Amino acid sequence: MSTLIMSTLIVVSFSMIVVGLTGWTIATYLIKEDSKKFIKEELANLLDICKLFFSSLKSLIVILAKYSSSSELIETTPNESCELNTNPSEVFDIIEAVEKTSAIPSDEKTEEDPMLSSFSPEVIKVITEEEEKVA
Repeated sequence: MSTLIMSTLIVVSFSMIVVGLTGWTIATYLIKEDSKKFIKEELANLLDICKLFFSSLKSLIVILAKYSSSSELIETTPNESCELNTNPSEVFDIIEAVEKTSAIPSDEKTEEDPMLSSFSPEVIKVITEEEEKVA
């Protein structure tokens, strides 16, 4: 019973925060003329984040459905499971490069976007994958 009350309290609190923030945003947008540009930019950012979140959620569901529905076990050799198809000396070169620069070297030579530098590597990877899907 207390779990139901707790979950209801959390949902109601979250809903009140969303409604309050929405009202505050609308009021500020209508009253303060100089805030319109910044509010539009932030709402566009939130929309992009939501699109990325739902796209990632969809991809996760597809992956889970694909791999959890298989009833047979997939047998692989240790080499296949690690996906090491490179020369061992290349692996050591990569490890040395990571130790020296504390960054993973990339196979691709891409332009460095200053906006992307503020994101974690995982987020950049997801953004790159989504851009490739769109292209």
